[in-house]
Amino acid sequence: MNYKNYEIPTDLVFRTRDIIDMKGLNCSALLNPKDFCDILRPPVKLKEAELKLKFSVLSKEVLAQGNISGVMEAQCSRCLEGFNKSFNEEFTQLYPNKNEIIDIMYIAKQTMALLENIRDICSSECKGLCAICGVNKNRVVCDCKAPSFSQFDCLRNRFNTKNVREE
Repeated sequence: MNYKNYEIPTDLVFRTRDIIDMKGLNCSALLNPKDFCDILRPPVKLKEAELKLKFSVLSKEVLAQGNISGVMEAQCSRCLEGFNKSFNEEFTQLYPNKNEIIDIMYIAKQTMALLENIRDICSSECKGLCAICGVNKNRVVCDCKAPSFSQFDCLRNRFNTKNVREE
């Protein structure tokens, strides 16, 4: 069947009746990053994303299978530098035939929200920031020496050899 005349809604809210009448639908759309600014916490920003959808009409339901892929801009938790990270996530959702609409934007936003990590790291080799002077150790080699901390430092001066009596 030819779907060239079917216009993909920009808000990704499809009419269920249209999908049933066409006996399914395969489509794709570029997502507007502005639609997801309320989902992702700064400094994470969506740069570009594409949504691929396949609607299948079942006996009493419409099956929506989707794939969202694209690029996000994130900030490394170790070195605080910005970097781009790619993503590719799939989703599947069933909608009853009696629903008037199928809101794919809601599912797309949920999927994007689940992509956000607690900590993003630009690479596994990232050295982070120097705890003493604060320089990015991936770019600059500093001469700072990390202080050694020991749980026994408080006892070091208490039991030196001069204070110990021999009996």
